[in-house]
Amino acid sequence: MENIALFNSDSVNSAIAEYPTAQVIVAGLTATEKKLSVVNQASTSALMYLSGNKGKVGKAARENMSSLGEAAIAKHCRSGNYKPLADAIAALLGASLTISNRGSYETLADRFADQLRDLKNDGFIACKKTNTMKPSAKRNTLVQVINLVTEVQSIAASL
Repeated sequence: MENIALFNSDSVNSAIAEYPTAQVIVAGLTATEKKLSVVNQASTSALMYLSGNKGKVGKAARENMSSLGEAAIAKHCRSGNYKPLADAIAALLGASLTISNRGSYETLADRFADQLRDLKNDGFIACKKTNTMKPSAKRNTLVQVINLVTEVQSIAASL
């Protein structure tokens, strides 16, 4: 709950905003568990700051920021703004991408699944050290894109 004081145009600099008391309850036995309990309930601003940290706290903050990003992208897609999704996919692929309408948005997963199927050896390469087959970087990227599109479409459908 936030209260903003009324003011006229002459007293803009003297406006006062009141917010409730900030309280964070930590839980856990170890210092790391306590820190992670805070990350799981942190505000977006705090997560943005903590995402620059190393270790488990930074990793947890980055994962939470990623989830918030997916939700924000889904919200935009739900209202017909596909630019954030196109930005994310183009950054992952390093290639241009156009999402011109709802139809092309709805078929994105199929589009990248076809690219995945077209990879030589289904996108697997031989590991020189162990002589086993492992996924190529291109395969991993396409799987990441397909997962992003599927998750965003799922979230958008539930809004």
